[in-house]
Amino acid sequence: MNIQVHINKKSIPIKDRAFNFGDGLFETIHIRNNKPLFINDHIKRLNTGCNKLAIPIIPIKLLKDSINKAVSNSKNCIIKIIYSRGLSEHGYQFTKNIIPQLYIFKKQFKNIKRKPFISLGYSKYNLHNNLYLSKIKHLNRIEQILALTMKGKSKNDDYILLDSNKKIIECISSNIFFYIFKNNIFRFFTPSLTNCGVDGIMKQQVIKDLKRRKIKIFENDIPKKDIIKFDGCFICNVIKGVQFINKIENKNMKHILQIETLLKKYIYE
Repeated sequence: MNIQVHINKKSIPIKDRAFNFGDGLFETIHIRNNKPLFINDHIKRLNTGCNKLAIPIIPIKLLKDSINKAVSNSKNCIIKIIYSRGLSEHGYQFTKNIIPQLYIFKKQFKNIKRKPFISLGYSKYNLHNNLYLSKIKHLNRIEQILALTMKGKSKNDDYILLDSNKKIIECISSNIFFYIFKNNIFRFFTPSLTNCGVDGIMKQQVIKDLKRRKIKIFENDIPKKDIIKFDGCFICNVIKGVQFINKIENKNMKHILQIETLLKKYIYE
């Protein structure tokens, strides 16, 4: 298979369809102690996206070797993968022999002082429902960018994105979990992402861990109005780990100390 690989390249050709149409996929991988975290889960999601977009799957050896070259001797960093259908001339059309382009960039990991709690608001920009593209990391992220423009206009640290039916989906670059704590037992709830949203790698790890511990976790629709039912909330992604929420707009969220023990390995200092 012919795939053109670009490692730590500082530019993208203007004819690349990733640049022109968002025709491709991306992954963001956390490198710790010179090793990529959850690499097989990233590859699985990337392959799912390739199948959805009808782009050739990257051979695993080529992808892993390219990541290792990009990481080099860096102990802790972030790897960004952009996988494009390829270069084309004008318009949406492309030729049958188009060559996919694989870009892998290294970014130094910046240690930002962790806030013990963060606050959330609601984005005024909703996610559009698209069952076919739900869960994959395609390159079209304008709704998240619009939500990001709201930062700085309020005291909120992040924003919850709803779908067109006013159901909670995710935050700007994180998945979201709610929990109820009753009789010393946790029950967790997270959006199902049936119609939109990204199936985050850290979300997957948390769900696997909870199921392994026989703790109830429900993946279903969560209407905005239902947050009054929940005691607490946290968001998560592979770069920042778990972050606890103390407020969602005008609702104060509880923080049950036992949850820190439960999610200890996902709380990045």
